[in-house]
Amino acid sequence: MLGVRLDTELEERLANVARTQGRSKSDIAREAVRRYVELHDEAFRREARRQSQRASRRDTHEDYAFWERAEREDAAWR
Repeated sequence: MLGVRLDTELEERLANVARTQGRSKSDIAREAVRRYVELHDEAFRREARRQSQRASRRDTHEDYAFWERAEREDAAWR
């Protein structure tokens, strides 16, 4: 269950749309939230896939070399 507060103008506009479509305000709000979540959830998944593909193309040798240099520098400071 979710309660949402709308400003007066938006609630009136929502009520008008609901009335003209013969639907409830809750039904329209539910559809709007569902579309928003699907859009943003898919965008999140696309970005995760993009980053995963990018990481898989990286040269892991460079990563190992970086950490080896960091360890040597750290040891030099001790």
